[in-house]
Amino acid sequence: MRKIFILLAMALPLLAGAQTTAHQGIRVSENQGTIDWSKVKAENRLDFIYVEAAKGATVVDARCGANIDQARKAGFKVGAFFSYDRHFSAQGQFDNFMAAVKGHSTDLLPVVSIIPDEPYNINIKRVDMLLQLLEKEYRKKPIIYTTMEAYLKLFCLERYASYHVYIANYGLQFPTTRYTLWEYTDREQVSGILEYVPAMKLHPTYFEGVLKR
Repeated sequence: MRKIFILLAMALPLLAGAQTTAHQGIRVSENQGTIDWSKVKAENRLDFIYVEAAKGATVVDARCGANIDQARKAGFKVGAFFSYDRHFSAQGQFDNFMAAVKGHSTDLLPVVSIIPDEPYNINIKRVDMLLQLLEKEYRKKPIIYTTMEAYLKLFCLERYASYHVYIANYGLQFPTTRYTLWEYTDREQVSGILEYVPAMKLHPTYFEGVLKR
């Protein structure tokens, strides 16, 4: 596969001072409304898109299917993003996510957002079961999305060492933890999208690792 590496100094304005290269991506949801995907492709230095699919066992993003299909048609690599909710069973959440993405092909491993409530009430057994269900379905481990603080308290444990980690850490400073994806802002402006979007960059080592196949 041809690799496209983008100098961060040339990518998006917020990253002008960064000293490495990476694939650039954004995350979208129904909050952005209807997106002009042809304009997004033509006028931005972006390589991949994560589409919010579902949350918990009951919520499905209204634009999930359309965003996946249209972003892929525009030529992007696309993955699905799911938000864990400790109040629901792992099986119920897994079923909700799979229903949301059914019939819509993706290219990247799914992301599971796991942001603990204070004081880190998370139901870790339920988290592990959900991760295992997704691994069985995709035959690869899903990507864990979390904060640096939560990573250091929970996901730096040895049993998560083989998972790719997507760290939310806003600003110019790279995460001090290990990471595969780094979300550096939740207020990026992108041509073709009216509302702000979260923006991320992929560690230059790992692009092949986050592909489903």
